[in-house]
Amino acid sequence: MNVFENDAAARNYDAYYETQFGKAIDCLEKKAIQQYLEKIPPEPMLELGCGTGHWTEFFSKSGFHVTATDISDAMLSFANIRKIDRVLYQKVDAVDLPFPDQSFGVIATITMLEFISDRSRVFQEIYRVLKSGGWLLVGSLNANSELGKTKDKHKALRHASFLTVSELERFLSRFGLPKISQCAYVTSTLDILDGTPEQRCVEGAFIAACVQKIR
Repeated sequence: MNVFENDAAARNYDAYYETQFGKAIDCLEKKAIQQYLEKIPPEPMLELGCGTGHWTEFFSKSGFHVTATDISDAMLSFANIRKIDRVLYQKVDAVDLPFPDQSFGVIATITMLEFISDRSRVFQEIYRVLKSGGWLLVGSLNANSELGKTKDKHKALRHASFLTVSELERFLSRFGLPKISQCAYVTSTLDILDGTPEQRCVEGAFIAACVQKIR
């Protein structure tokens, strides 16, 4: 089930980032991804699950030419409104990528894997399309976080299947030695604990990971 297949879902997705909580979480997540992005040469990037282009804009401003893909027409329609530089949008199913082997030096996917039923197939396709020596960036929601434990209370997340850190690490280890970090340490009532002593009491809601394909 694609929960982002209508215009209302796409509007709500963007509206989240205009809330005080959304802005704070967005800042934490981008800082976590940026630490990896700074070490990656600005080669042409494939973005899987671009949604409304929120992260696409971030990648473009970081100097990447992005082929931004999504399966949802509604999301792509909203993404096109942004008029982001150095971006080509395509409707693509991540389980069957229409690209040649080893055609991208960088692949990024942010909070898409939670909505994919056949993750193994997606990672097979990523491995096929990613160049040898290329980089894979992943942002994922953590099943062991307080958000993961209470996700059924949230309309957009109740159909999602979050990953644990160990599950994500297992997928990424096929490529090489992954680097993994966490952020967005939130309570069950969505109070943000990042930078406080209480942070150590919970797992981060957002997992940021990077791996170079050497295998």
